[in-house]
Amino acid sequence: MSNRIAGLDVHKRMLAVVVSDVEVDGEYQFERRMFGSSPDQLRSLAEWLLAQEVEEAVMESTAQYWKPVWEALERYWKPLRQKREGARRKSGTLHLAQAQSNRGPRGARRTSAMPNVWSSGSWLGN
Repeated sequence: MSNRIAGLDVHKRMLAVVVSDVEVDGEYQFERRMFGSSPDQLRSLAEWLLAQEVEEAVMESTAQYWKPVWEALERYWKPLRQKREGARRKSGTLHLAQAQSNRGPRGARRTSAMPNVWSSGSWLGN
């Protein structure tokens, strides 16, 4: 059975979103999209996550910018995921991963454990 998860990198005016099915055998396929942070764009994000059949969403943010995203997903996405026929126990689950400061010891940047799926530059076409 499919288990689609979304990863959201939340910035002040932009959200980078990646969706993948974590139960796929072989090579992972990623759906990538960017959204703004306006209320209309956040509704569009929730609708896109529904269309992608995303079960869980994980957000990363270094500041308070995650709050309106969380509120929009709780309002538009989460209830619809939980009420659908055949919903899993974790369907509609939101997770928040607060990033540590980029100012590590002696100015060293800390790197993310997430793979860089944006590096190919071809994500706009997906």
